[in-house]
Amino acid sequence: MSPLELWVLTLLNALVWGVLWALLALGLSVTYGALGVLTLTHGAFYMLGALLSWALTPMLSFWGALWGAAGIVGLISFALGRLSLSTRQHDPLTALLITFGMMLILQQLAAIFLQMATGELRHPVAPPVRWPIAIGGRFYEGYRLIAAALASVVLVGLWGIWRGTRWGCSLRAVRDNRELARVVGIPVSRLQASVFGLGGALAALAGALVAPITREISPTMGVEVLLVSVLIAVAGGLGSLGGACAVAFLYSVAENILTALTDPMLARAGALMLIGLIVLVRPQGVGGAP
Repeated sequence: MSPLELWVLTLLNALVWGVLWALLALGLSVTYGALGVLTLTHGAFYMLGALLSWALTPMLSFWGALWGAAGIVGLISFALGRLSLSTRQHDPLTALLITFGMMLILQQLAAIFLQMATGELRHPVAPPVRWPIAIGGRFYEGYRLIAAALASVVLVGLWGIWRGTRWGCSLRAVRDNRELARVVGIPVSRLQASVFGLGGALAALAGALVAPITREISPTMGVEVLLVSVLIAVAGGLGSLGGACAVAFLYSVAENILTALTDPMLARAGALMLIGLIVLVRPQGVGGAP
């Protein structure tokens, strides 16, 4: 492979994964903005999105299953948020424990389902289309670009809702001052549950899009993703959509460039160290208040 081909492939991967990491981190960021806590169920919702998309594909095709899985997980997330988080005030530690318990339960249910359906806990997933794109003597899988394009449309739509709708204005008011928002008549509990549902839907959509890239689904596939997305959301400034997107792309570019130069495990460690350095230098995050 020529150096030019290597760098073109590296930058394409950085773009694709940057958009997908942004989709995951934004779900965490908007949820924190409404609830004031980090939710550990995010990785489980990511896993459920991939699992349900695979299960629904024979009935709906991949593209229908993609949105169906996001909708189902969004409803599940809304119900869980309504029942356990938004109806009463929790300190951050209690909320973390509640969402950790939810994550374990969802993982166990997914393990039972996958074991019954396939007889194994890891199952291969093929991309719905390959659409190989020639780059010199190599081929780049076009599905990755389709996944990035779909994720980009969702991100742009979310940004428009955040900045240009009454719901987005209410969400920003709750993020800035929850008690004052309640005084002026904003239904805080219902808004918090809806945001929890939105965060779950975004995580599920990301999982459904990523599974054909990683070629595998498993009950624990969301654990490592959760840790990275939490770091990206924190470094971006919890509750800041722009900051989360910026750090997601920075992380993706760093990881993919380092992967081209060294071992993938070292590349992941180096990219995480870069995100950690951002948190050390700017604890409030890139998009946080000074």
